Amino acid sequence: MAHDRERASGGRLWLLLAAAAGVVGLLLVWDSARSLSATYDEVTYLKVGARWWRTGERVGITRMGSPILFWKIQQAPVYWVLDRIGKGALIDAPIERQAELLPLVRIGASWIWLLGLALTAWWARRLNGSKAMAAAAWLYALSPNLIAHGSLITMETPLTTASTAMLMAFWAYLNNGRRRWFWTSAILGGLAFSCKFSVVLFPPILALVWWADGLRRGMSRGELVRHTVQNAVGMAAYVAALLLSDFALTGFSTLPLSPATGEHPSAVGRFGALGPLIARLYETPLPQDWVGFATQMHHQLSGGPSYLMGRTRMTGWWYYYLAAAAVKVPLTFWLLAVWRLAIAVRPEARSGPSDRMLIQFMVLFLIVTAVGSSRNYGFRYLLPLAPLAIVWVSRIARDKPDAPPRRLRMREAVVALGLVGQAIAVAAVHPNELTYFHVLAGGPVGGRRILADSNLDWGQGLKSLARLQQARPEFRDLTFYYFGDTDPAYYGVLGTSYTVNAVDDHSALPTPETVRTAYVAVSASLQFGPWAPPGFFRKLDGVEPVALTDDATIAIYRYVDARIGRDDLRSASVSRHVL
Repeated sequence: MAHDRERASGGRLWLLLAAAAGVVGLLLVWDSARSLSATYDEVTYLKVGARWWRTGERVGITRMGSPILFWKIQQAPVYWVLDRIGKGALIDAPIERQAELLPLVRIGASWIWLLGLALTAWWARRLNGSKAMAAAAWLYALSPNLIAHGSLITMETPLTTASTAMLMAFWAYLNNGRRRWFWTSAILGGLAFSCKFSVVLFPPILALVWWADGLRRGMSRGELVRHTVQNAVGMAAYVAALLLSDFALTGFSTLPLSPATGEHPSAVGRFGALGPLIARLYETPLPQDWVGFATQMHHQLSGGPSYLMGRTRMTGWWYYYLAAAAVKVPLTFWLLAVWRLAIAVRPEARSGPSDRMLIQFMVLFLIVTAVGSSRNYGFRYLLPLAPLAIVWVSRIARDKPDAPPRRLRMREAVVALGLVGQAIAVAAVHPNELTYFHVLAGGPVGGRRILADSNLDWGQGLKSLARLQQARPEFRDLTFYYFGDTDPAYYGVLGTSYTVNAVDDHSALPTPETVRTAYVAVSASLQFGPWAPPGFFRKLDGVEPVALTDDATIAIYRYVDARIGRDDLRSASVSRHVL
């Protein structure tokens, strides 16, 4: 009985530690939420959400290729409160007053991040016990990448949380065979799909995991065929339930594939005699998210500008996400992963509920992204794997009182080192976790030459630039080339600004050497990324900036350096030396 009381007391301690992780992580998320200006996608979602709240309109976001539920979940509770407390004017001018409105919406949506932490910690507890639950909670709370996207109102955190619930339910089905978990996973899959369409990759991966889980040594060819057919039929039902769930969660909204009616010459030209039938299909109302998914697939097939280590391509690289993970994941988490692999063959690591599904899913997902992705926009596309990786490594912290004391101490030391490393990683960049690169990659400054876009500069540095202009008034005489889709003046940035987005034609943009201000500022995703006209900032290659914003997303140069360039500066220096 005394032993039971001791175990109960220990369980409460680990639960309290997990709760403390949630509090600390939430405070970090809130601080980041108020410290950053709008990222590229947030401006669109804020505008769409406010318009929907006031008018009910939600067609435009589908035509862009985005789901219609995640931004409602994030924004609706905040708008409801603002209307009740007499602050509805913020909703009526979401762009003009984004500096006030956006932090409120971000903080109001942070419960989704906290729910993701709770699900991850609970999954670790189910697999590995209370101590592992606490370790998983802290690994989640101190993850720079999870904090970075938890402080934004983009798709990533709703997707990560919903997919964690979806995959945990499927894991439960594999472990106990209860069909209710199978259907629960499918329903949660519909929720995840309504957050981001990349969930379409999950059912084929789960089908392979499920098929492999059912294999038995000595199966005959007939048994193998039956097993494969049953698996295929079951997964077809799973996908049907997932799509029906999405349809229900989006209010059974429908929309035709084409916004136009009447003649469809492209359909006739492409499909010949079947053209009229295809044309009617274009005008037939379908579930609205399916239409958004079709639009997104069209974008995917056409590729998109990608940047990696000084090169740009329209079709990306098969190893892009592996390279991104290598520099964006804290080094000590890689240590935990290596240690987890090292103990995989030990009996104590293989006893109890199986976590084989976790590593299978992660490996298969990485293979699919390597083979099939043609739009390499950011490490964020791997974010749904983060909870799985955390739960998987949490087995290191598993309660095993019968293990040798020396081995227990070693495992505790490794877990402690992993947690300390995560804390140092966050402390080094907070509140700018979106710009995190580990020390071997050179931190955020070194990361400027490795990755762009949402890996580093997603347009979130306007508040940092405004603070820099306040501290150094000479930088107010500035021409600023900004990557984003909002006006820097909304955040107090002074000078002349040119906003460069990923859609418009910017061939007429005045070059840096033609400006008439003392200083030139450039967003990293323009200078090093794929979004500026080719060679536009070539004069700045090798030129040292006079200042960087504290998040390293914006560099400031003297106008004379931008006009002359590195080679001419070097030649001038040599000439002066000769004279």
